[in-house]
Amino acid sequence: MFKSRSTLAFAMLIILTVLSWGNTSYAVDCARATIKKVGTNPTLNTGASPYMVQLSCSKESAWEGISTFYLSTDLGDSGLATLLTAYSMNKTLWVRALGSKSGSIITVIYMND
Repeated sequence: MFKSRSTLAFAMLIILTVLSWGNTSYAVDCARATIKKVGTNPTLNTGASPYMVQLSCSKESAWEGISTFYLSTDLGDSGLATLLTAYSMNKTLWVRALGSKSGSIITVIYMND
């Protein structure tokens, strides 16, 4: 009885470890993202602010075409300021998103030279 419980607990630990590794593999980076649209749009995503940006990724294959992303709540107003500054200066961005599909959350954003 004790052996089967410990085996089950060990198996659950291994499964949880593998699942946690899988979450980090969804992050995608784009070194030259071009802003197509920026603004606010209500979202139901947990951890996302209402700040939305549509980006296309050039010179990489992080995603194809134009995708819509939301800024993380941690980026908030400063992330929006970075987006608006880059957009007004016609600069590209370096971004890290938690996925390449529309509706994903951007967690890191930099304005390129």
